[in-house]
Amino acid sequence: MVFPMRVWRAWRAAPVVGAMLLLALMTGPLLGPETGPLVGVRAAQAQDAFPNQAIGIIDMQRILRESTAARSVDRERQVYLEAYNKETAAAEQALREKQRELTLGAGQQPTPEDEQKARDFRQQVADFERRVAERRRNLERALSQALAQVQQMITVVADEVAAERGINLVLYRSQVPLFDPRMEMTEDVLGRLNERLPAVAFPDPASLPPAGGAQ
Repeated sequence: MVFPMRVWRAWRAAPVVGAMLLLALMTGPLLGPETGPLVGVRAAQAQDAFPNQAIGIIDMQRILRESTAARSVDRERQVYLEAYNKETAAAEQALREKQRELTLGAGQQPTPEDEQKARDFRQQVADFERRVAERRRNLERALSQALAQVQQMITVVADEVAAERGINLVLYRSQVPLFDPRMEMTEDVLGRLNERLPAVAFPDPASLPPAGGAQ
């Protein structure tokens, strides 16, 4: 009698600096989605007459690639991924060995004791899958919290740079195929971000409270 195992294997994820990190930041409230409406900067500067547009350009992908804070998030996440991979592989191997021990020979009928062991084993597999899924969710939550700190600081420094330059409209570099190089804000934003937030403390996923705020 063989009991199937459905083992989740998503720990071999790609590095966070790239698609996942970019997606996490782009969905936040900083500048709006790249394909969405344009967002003004410092609306308080608006006057009675409709203001002339002063446009700034930010290369968000470059900021995410080169900022020391984003890189620190990636390094910390990889540490947890490697530890989880190792522990998950060991637990999975132990379950496979247990499964082989419980497998009956051809024509052999299970005894009540065999059936109880089979039920216990299925419960062990279910518990294993639950733990793996919980770790995945907690790691995603920890990542989201760490990235929120990066996003908050990007908002602060981008607002400062825009105010100093008299900019009232900021666009992503990917939205604008051609623009005057004098509109470029990326270098200033990146430099200030690295100064203000050289690293981010990555929360321990195991220490996070249950989702939903329950204690």
